Amino acid sequence: MNNRPVDKIRNSGVKMTLPPDMGGITDMGEINGAFYSIGGTAIYRVRLADEIDPQRTNIAIPNTNQKVLSYGTEHLFVRQILITARRLFNNKVLDSAFDYKAGINLSFEALQDMAAMHDLMKELRDKLDKISEDLKNLAGEQRSMNIPSMGDVRSETKAFLQKADHVTIALFNIAKLFYGDAIGQRWFESLYGLINKKYGENDQFTKFLKDALPILKFIRNARNAMEHTDKTKGVKVTDISLSPSGELNPPSIEVIHPETPQPSMPLLVLMEQIADRLAVVFEIMLAHLCSVNVRTFAGMPLVVTEYDESQQKAFKCRYGYAGQVGNQLVPFG
Repeated sequence: MNNRPVDKIRNSGVKMTLPPDMGGITDMGEINGAFYSIGGTAIYRVRLADEIDPQRTNIAIPNTNQKVLSYGTEHLFVRQILITARRLFNNKVLDSAFDYKAGINLSFEALQDMAAMHDLMKELRDKLDKISEDLKNLAGEQRSMNIPSMGDVRSETKAFLQKADHVTIALFNIAKLFYGDAIGQRWFESLYGLINKKYGENDQFTKFLKDALPILKFIRNARNAMEHTDKTKGVKVTDISLSPSGELNPPSIEVIHPETPQPSMPLLVLMEQIADRLAVVFEIMLAHLCSVNVRTFAGMPLVVTEYDESQQKAFKCRYGYAGQVGNQLVPFG
């Protein structure tokens, strides 16, 4: 069988042409049972010919790559979410029971949702830019004026809040890979209680969780208010409107909730704040989770450290492991 022409081709070295929009390959590996190449500006799924045609019945089947995300390591949130996870979730230094693959898969799911959030923000920005350009030629006529519309901005807001909540769910499920049911039923509040009990209120992980709880609760409550409006909670999304001063206001959002209210503010500003803060929380949470669960390697104590500028450029992320060598912390792995 190995002497057939198809076997000679499939058994030879793999040769593929990089897509022009990929920005070079910075990382590659298995995610969710498939092979991915991570570039500077995009992420592609790679399928070898044997995966498509395992019986080798068609000599013409090529190796393929297919874009799954138009974001790569040149985008900060990709480094904060996926690359940080790939750097830290190492079975060699975490407990042998830690499910490395599940951690990577959850991080990739979170990245996909975060990418969708950025897509929605880009669509809103593009619409606003076009409207602003069109308004340069718009003039009021006799006490009558056409006010432009952003379209179904409420549905886009709902989709954004859902995606943000999905990111928090993935992050919580990663925490459960470390602590399981010991976390309890009260979501991140239970995680905060567990870490506070284990390490004390002055521990850096405890302090971080206390600071992170408000944004995590706000996202969950805002989504619930959007989807389950009642007398005590809801979300008001307003399209472009005309102010008493004669200026056009961009779309705005107001979150009504007894625990986490948000007065009316520009919708796009709130979206950007949520996306940026959530990516930071995700990144630092991974660092803390691994920091308190890292083991020694070959007798060498390891710590999670924040890389210097040159190391961040090399590893494409902010946090990684290091071991003490003399008076220096040397990157590990």
